[in-house]
Parts: sequence; C-alpha cells; structure tokens
Amino acid sequence: MPIKRRTPLRRMTRDRGARRRSGFTILEILVATAILVVGLVGVLALFPAGIYVGKEVVEDSTAIALARSVADAIRKGIRNELRVETKRGGVTYTYFVLRHDGVDPVPRRRDREDPAGNYYILLPRHVPGRTIPGASHKDSRRAAATGRYGKTFVYPESDEDLPNGRGDPFRADDDKDDDPLVSKVYSFGTTLPENDPNLAGPRVLPDQKDEVLKQYSYAFSVRSSIYDANMDLYQGNFVPGDELYHFRVMIFRAFNQNYTPGGVPVEPVYELDFEVAR
Repeated sequence: MPIKRRTPLRRMTRDRGARRRSGFTILEILVATAILVVGLVGVLALFPAGIYVGKEVVEDSTAIALARSVADAIRKGIRNELRVETKRGGVTYTYFVLRHDGVDPVPRRRDREDPAGNYYILLPRHVPGRTIPGASHKDSRRAAATGRYGKTFVYPESDEDLPNGRGDPFRADDDKDDDPLVSKVYSFGTTLPENDPNLAGPRVLPDQKDEVLKQYSYAFSVRSSIYDANMDLYQGNFVPGDELYHFRVMIFRAFNQNYTPGGVPVEPVYELDFEVAR
C-alpha cells in the first residue's frame, strides 16, 4: 500500500498567501467596471427625468395660481365695478372694469372709460325678447350660448378698428371662430427700472429686473352660459336672460406675439372654466 506524503504546513500556508497576493485578474476588473458603469448610468439617467418632472410641477403650480388670481379679478370686477348703460332703442349693455397685471390704467372718472382700453370688458348679450328655437330645450340653450345665436368675446380685445363695437355687443366681433382664438395677451409681473434712485444697494442686475412671472401671460373668453336664466322647461324654445356668463381663463408661457394665420398657435399651459352671475 503506497504511503501518501503529507504536504508540509509551512508550504500550504505559503501557497495560500501567494494566491491572496496575486490580486484580481483583468477579466474580473472588467466585469466589475462594467457593472459599476451600468449602475452609474442608471442612477444618472434619473437626474434629467427628476429635473423635468420638478420643472413641470413648478410650472403647473404657478399657472394654477395665476389662473385663480385672474378669475378672482374677474369676479371682483363684476361684483364691484359692473357698468350698465342704456343705448339706442332702450337696450341695456353691460361691461365691467378689470384690474389686474397687464391692464391699462383705469381712468378715475367713469365717463372717461374707453371701449378701446383693455380694462373694458364688454359682456355679450342677445336681442331682447328673442326666442331661440331648438329641437329640445337643451338644444335651444346651446344655440343661445355657443351656436349661431350666441357670441364669444376674447380679451384682450384684438379688433383695433372697432374695439368692443365701441361699447355695443351687437357690433362687436364674434371671436369663437378666430384663427387663432387668442392673438393678444395680458402680461404678468412687473419689470424693475434700470436706474431707480429709490432702489438701495448696487445697480440692479438684468436677471433681477425680469421676474419669473414675466414669462407668463393670460387671456380669457366670455360667453353666455348654457344655464342662463329662464328655467321654463316646459317649452322647446328658450328666451335668454343674459344673467349668467361662462368664463375661460387661459394661461400661456412664452406666448408668440408674431403669430401668422395658418401657423402653429400657442397652446395654453392651463385653462380654468367658471361661471359668474352679474
């Protein structure tokens, strides 16, 4: 029977130490590097997406807050500065004064309020006593609000030849079929003057003069509401009361003031619909 030779303990210890001192092979380093690069690329890919999502959240939050501020200004104008005038034929026309960013200075005297001023918000109305026909009560209401019998006014007023029909809603343009619907906007924010003696400290830098809100603008439309007065549901025809109005506030970012017909119109980043009774 052959006798097995034992490897000396000293030699075994020396062999293990040699293996430990030999380090990693090139293949192991390449595999570890590849795994590390793949992991880092995945982590770094999250940063642009996170920045984009954060930017979108900030823009949406800003647009919502701005739309609500415009809606509040419209409600205040109808509640506190509603004007009712009687024109030719005894027909009453209604407008209100808007006070918000981007609006022209409002005259102190009411008799100097001009339909050409972008603070002058004329409300649409129907011919007094006109009955709107329709296959059903709902159809006649829709025809009175959004169909051939109703008008939509968009502000700021873009008709320079006959702004707001010079105070006459029957002569004012119907804007619902315009291309685009909005061609002018009100601006948000203020721009600090370059040299203002009241500003303490060093010279105002250009990026400090332009507020974040300056990149936003707004417009709004108004038409009669489908749920206007005259709740007589027993007749197929409808007689508008011109008491309830539907507003749509549109918030824009980087609005293109040089739009040409047939081009790509600027889409609002946020829209807010609400109704107000006069």
